[in-house]
Amino acid sequence: MGRGDGLILLDQEATWTGVGALALSAFLLALGIVLFARWRRVAEREVAQIQATGERTEKLLTELSRALGDARDERGRLEALGELGTTLDLDAALERALEVVSQLVDADSAMIVLRQEEGEAITAAYGLTAEESARDLLGVPPEAGKARAVKLGYLYTAEEAANDEFRLSGGVAVPLAGAHGERIGTLAVFWRRADRALTDDQLGRFEELAATFGPALENARLYSEARRLADTDPLTNLRNRRYFTERLRRECARARRYGRGLGLLLFETEGGLDDLFSAGERIQGAVRSTDIASHLGDGRFAVIMPEAGHADAERLHRRLQFALGGRVDDSDGVRLHAGLVELRSEDDAAMFLRRAEDALGRAREAVHEPLAAVQRP
Repeated sequence: MGRGDGLILLDQEATWTGVGALALSAFLLALGIVLFARWRRVAEREVAQIQATGERTEKLLTELSRALGDARDERGRLEALGELGTTLDLDAALERALEVVSQLVDADSAMIVLRQEEGEAITAAYGLTAEESARDLLGVPPEAGKARAVKLGYLYTAEEAANDEFRLSGGVAVPLAGAHGERIGTLAVFWRRADRALTDDQLGRFEELAATFGPALENARLYSEARRLADTDPLTNLRNRRYFTERLRRECARARRYGRGLGLLLFETEGGLDDLFSAGERIQGAVRSTDIASHLGDGRFAVIMPEAGHADAERLHRRLQFALGGRVDDSDGVRLHAGLVELRSEDDAAMFLRRAEDALGRAREAVHEPLAAVQRP
């Protein structure tokens, strides 16, 4: 084979090599396109899955957040019910219920009115001034079976509105029911500055709170009434000896702890009293609202006078003498023999009472000189 034939063979080999290279490039390109398309489909699915997962996660987070909010509300109701259910102190139960209701319904203040079979209703307020509490804020409370709730709105003169921006603007009142569904009172919440519109769901939650607190408050009220009857002397409607003994011990401890005065008046009438119940009413009308008047039995009475001294006890002695139908310095009418003492730093409750009894004994002996019954501290 000559040189020319060799060149032809080389050209043919180069041609086939080029064709092979082109074919390989085309194959690789096609493979790349296929792989890219497959990768794209996979990527799109993964992106879609990621998006779906994100949406599900966001939905779950929203539902979880709502559930946690409901759980917090429910936990608040359960905790409040637990605390109310375990306390039989009516004042503590009312205070706790008002505080929880105000927080859970985002109100500025609240009020509870509990009915009693006898006497005035019990009223407790949270976030209201003394003046506001004294007003008839509830209007006409909703009666069971007649109204679901009462929406309250308050209108003011231009002068009142300008001088008091923090005034009550509105509120809502719902019935309180006992364990058997009987109406026992009213629960109300109030807002200041701007009135609010309650949705049906919000009103439903408020009613749930009222249904939760009603039986617990009624139990506390019944216990308080039973305790009051147990501490009351049936002959005079004053406190009895058992309550007097316990209260004297507490008041002595409190006076010593805070360095405050404490007076004690122990008295009996010469010849006794014909109508002890009427005498109890007159005694209760003569003492201060902070004083504790008790019947110790056998016509003997005692008045514990917190933050009072000897001079206060002397004035009370004279008021009681007049209230019971006589005069301190006159033998006509009812005559009181009284022992007046003021707490000393070394006194405990037993010593304090013993000093009052000694003073009463001296007063009984000096019937013609009633003022000799006064024992100076």
